[in-house]
Amino acid sequence: MKLTDLLRRTAEANPQAATLHSIADKAKELVEKRYSVRRMLREMENFARDTEAMRLTVDALRQLPYLPTLEQQDYKPYMALVACSPENFAYCYLSNDLVAVYEAGYRTAELMFFCDLLRCMRGRSYLNCVTNRVCDYFFRARRDALRHIATPLKEFEMQYAESRMKELEKAVFMLKVKMYKWHTFTAENMARMCGMSYSHFRERFETYYGCSATEWLRRERICRIMEDMTYRPELTLKEVAERNHFLSKSNFHDFFVPIGKNSVTCRCFRNRRLTV
Repeated sequence: MKLTDLLRRTAEANPQAATLHSIADKAKELVEKRYSVRRMLREMENFARDTEAMRLTVDALRQLPYLPTLEQQDYKPYMALVACSPENFAYCYLSNDLVAVYEAGYRTAELMFFCDLLRCMRGRSYLNCVTNRVCDYFFRARRDALRHIATPLKEFEMQYAESRMKELEKAVFMLKVKMYKWHTFTAENMARMCGMSYSHFRERFETYYGCSATEWLRRERICRIMEDMTYRPELTLKEVAERNHFLSKSNFHDFFVPIGKNSVTCRCFRNRRLTV
C-alpha cells in the first residue's frame, strides 16, 4: 500500500502528528474489508477535522513522484479523506492537482470513482467546482457522441456517470431535448429519440421543465411559425405551413384554433392570410 507507507513515513518525521498513524491504520482496514465509498467517508470524516494532520497528509501526497490513481490499492480511502476536508488547501489539491489532471489525461476510471464519491457527498458546497469539472468531462463526451464526433469514452462510462450525478443527468437530458426538438413535434417520438420509455420521459420532462412535453413542443412550434411570419414576409402561408411540416393550409389553420382568436399568433395568422 504505497500511500499508506508514505503516510507512515510522514508520521515518523513528524512525531507530534500522532493522528497520521491512526489514519494509516484506518485506511488499511478499509481496504482489507472492502468497505463501500459511503462507509469510507463515514470512517474518514473525523480525521478530516484535524487541520494539521490534513495539511501533512496533503503535503505528502503532493510530493509523490507519480499521480495517485486507482492503480494504488489504498487510493480510495485517501481520496475520501481529502474530500471530507473543507480546508482550502485540501480542496485546491483535489480540484487542481487531481481532477484537472485526470480530465486533461482522460483518466476516466478515476473520474468515475469521483462520481461515486461526489454522489455520497451531495450538498457540500465547497465541492461544487469539483462536481462541475467531473460533470463537464462526461457532458462533453456525451455531446460529441450525440454529434457523431469520435470520443475516447465508452457508452457504459457515460451512462455510469449520468446515473450517479443528478446534475449531469439533467444537463444531458436537456441537451437531447434541445437537439431533437428540430426533428419532431410529438412527445412520443422525442422519447424514442432519447432512448427512454414515454412514461419515464414524460415524468423527467415535467420535473426539469415544469410543464408537459406536448405543451412545450407546441409552444416551440408556434415560436418557429411566428419567426417565419414576422421575419420572412416573402413566404406565402402555404410555404410557412410546409416549412413547419403541416400537410396543408387547413391543417395549419386548425393548429391555431385552440390558441384563441385574440392571441398575437392568431392575429398574425389572419393578417398573413389576408395578404396571400
